[in-house]
Amino acid sequence: MEKVKALNVAIVGGGPGCKAIMDMIFAEKLSQLRMKLIGVACTNPKAVGYRYAQEKGIYTTQDYRDLYKLKNLNMIIELTGREEVANEIFRTKPEHVRLMGNVAARLFWDIFQIEEQRIAERKRAEEETRKRKEYLESIMDSSMDLILTVNKDGTLNFANKRIGNIFGYRSEDIKGRRFIEFIPEEMHSFVQEKWSEVQKGIGGSYETKVIKADGSIIDCLVSHSKLKGLDEYLAILKDIADHKRAEEALRESEARSRLILQTMPSGLFTVDLERKITSWNKEAEEIIGPKAEEVIGKDCLEVLECVECKKGCVLLDDKVDKPIYGKECVIHIDGEDIIISKNMDILRDSEGNTIGGLEIFINITERKRAEKEKKKLEAQLQHAQKMEAIGTLAGGIAHDFNNLLMGIQGNVSLMAMDIDSTHPHYKRLQSIEKQVQSGVKLTQQLLGYARKGRYEVKPIDLNQLVEETSETFSRTNKEITIHQELAKDLFAIEADLGQIEQVLLNLYVNAADAMHGGGNLILKTMNTAHKDMKGKLYDPKPGNYVLLTVTDTGTGMDKETIERIFDPFFTTKKMGRGTGLGLASAYGIIKGHGGYIDVESNKGRGTTFSIYLPASEKKIQKAIKTAEPFIRGTGTVLLVDDEEVILKVGQELLEAMGYRVLI
Repeated sequence: MEKVKALNVAIVGGGPGCKAIMDMIFAEKLSQLRMKLIGVACTNPKAVGYRYAQEKGIYTTQDYRDLYKLKNLNMIIELTGREEVANEIFRTKPEHVRLMGNVAARLFWDIFQIEEQRIAERKRAEEETRKRKEYLESIMDSSMDLILTVNKDGTLNFANKRIGNIFGYRSEDIKGRRFIEFIPEEMHSFVQEKWSEVQKGIGGSYETKVIKADGSIIDCLVSHSKLKGLDEYLAILKDIADHKRAEEALRESEARSRLILQTMPSGLFTVDLERKITSWNKEAEEIIGPKAEEVIGKDCLEVLECVECKKGCVLLDDKVDKPIYGKECVIHIDGEDIIISKNMDILRDSEGNTIGGLEIFINITERKRAEKEKKKLEAQLQHAQKMEAIGTLAGGIAHDFNNLLMGIQGNVSLMAMDIDSTHPHYKRLQSIEKQVQSGVKLTQQLLGYARKGRYEVKPIDLNQLVEETSETFSRTNKEITIHQELAKDLFAIEADLGQIEQVLLNLYVNAADAMHGGGNLILKTMNTAHKDMKGKLYDPKPGNYVLLTVTDTGTGMDKETIERIFDPFFTTKKMGRGTGLGLASAYGIIKGHGGYIDVESNKGRGTTFSIYLPASEKKIQKAIKTAEPFIRGTGTVLLVDDEEVILKVGQELLEAMGYRVLI
């Protein structure tokens, strides 16, 4: 026969509970479990259980994680009572190691005590059987019980020595007296009924009260049997005062166990084989709602409304052969979803037959919300870091590229000054200048994205700018129908008019490209505040904002496209239809103005860009345009740059305008 391996156990928490469990193990009271203690962890090295373990030569540590290194560790018993410790152990322990929590350990302790009392009772019964056997061998006097012989009419013939020890009578005192005389009057009818059953051969044992010689009353267990060949009956009276006290202690212990179940910080319920709820503790009432009396006897699926459980009750699944820990599921309570984490196990009788299921659960809705908020903040940080890195790169590229363009533009301008419009290269030089200007616009967009462009900020009316830009756009896009929903009394914003105009036109053009063959472009403005901007991937600064939404009825975007929509040079347009800098520069310009921009879109359902710009209390002033004269001079200019081509071209241009140049 294969030898059963020992269950290697480690304890976390070195208090009195730890010592109590060690006492049971060392006293071999848990021999049936073959439990072997191999380690104790406690942050307090002076704890009684910790010192006791050291005295016994058991491995000790102040860090429970060291227990994970123990060879052949099977189970950790957590006795600190601290939920965060239990959760951390559950999360970090090796997969093969089981965890018995503090509540379960206490329940185990009470159940063990109850079982020990039951074993003690059984042993006492066995002892009494042995004593009866000895009685048969030595008849009367060696018996620990009172043994009587009773005539058919109920009179007593004989009593052994125990009549004096237990009841205070002498044997001769009771001879000829009726048995009923020693029974309290209120129990006469009951005892006479039992005596009649004994005479009919259908009675056996019963409990009654007996009057002692001093008038006191004790509880006795009376057993009758017919003496073969005689018209007499054997009556054995057992003093069951101790048994009664043990029963009372057992009831008190069971009451304590029920109290523990009712006051434990986790919801707990049990079900029978038909999924009917058989117990329901106070915490279950707090989490789920209904009182115990309202759910006992009901199907647990009706009470919990668990979507996952309705697919099949895991508690009563024949395939489940071990406890399930930390299973999460969503349940519906009064129209609201809450998330619970639950541990489940099968309930079995002493023969191993399944008799029901047990579930212990906690409400982790708030924890899940906190985790979701944490992920949101992490996403904010990652997004900000990504955009900052790309912005730095874009700014550097724009600076170097701008220097190259300036050199080209300067040389072209110098060449153009030396020839007239009839020269065969004049048009080619104009074409070069045009391409250079396109390049300049690209660098401006890159600088806008990098938020390094020069802004001329002043209070402006966003409604007016929306009206003007949409009117300009509509002249060249007749197939697009523009709808405006502009808020009255809209806050002013402080912004660079040209930069914001560029942002709007970029969004209009992107919307038009998404609406092949025409569609609707909806422009809305409204006043808002930072408190109304919750749920975004950014953390807005406190204050009032102006919100502009640009919505199209185009093809929309998928999730992957949305994640890259503001990246420089990213475009979904065909070759030659775009540079991929329009939305990137829009992002940079809006961020440069202290604002926020985000996008919502679904494939086939259109797109909405939302722009939030800080509101201003300054008054809007109308701009008066004046022509700027061409500047010439005769002064001296000091020219400084780190690019040689810029110095050379700049020197020639300034000298051509009449200035003396120092480099």
